[in-house]
Amino acid sequence: MSSTIRNLGATRAGVWVIKHIVSPLDRWLYRLTNGRFLSSGHPLAPTMLLTTTGRKSGQPRTTPVFYLQDGDQVIVCNVSPGFERPNPWTLNIRANAAVLAQIGSQKRAYEAREAAAAEVERYWPQLVTIWPAYQRHYENGGQRSIFVLEPQKNYQGTNK
Repeated sequence: MSSTIRNLGATRAGVWVIKHIVSPLDRWLYRLTNGRFLSSGHPLAPTMLLTTTGRKSGQPRTTPVFYLQDGDQVIVCNVSPGFERPNPWTLNIRANAAVLAQIGSQKRAYEAREAAAAEVERYWPQLVTIWPAYQRHYENGGQRSIFVLEPQKNYQGTNK
């Protein structure tokens, strides 16, 4: 991923472009290619599709997100810039921890939980390496949300 794209993600214009153009395009491309091709620069920033259940609608909501793999666990992060409302997928996870993750062609059910303080210390430097804009947003008053996804056999969310 080029430094231009990484730097753009830390600006108001970049946040708007990612939210309204890149994410919908990448969601479509990911489904079409099982994650082999994305506009956002895969594989340098590993990307997956995260499906949460809408906290108000009850409908499935799928968002491309960067992730870290730690054994069977998957770590996802969002830092809402100080000028934006919290990302809906973070609110959805807090309302219903059952999620579905698609990594490549593999779909798996997970239970999400907020990362503990020691996990935040461990994962934060790796997450910032993937997407440096996280650090800029956090330093400028953004809200940091880091979740650990643990594999589940009995998924209670949606499979759509």
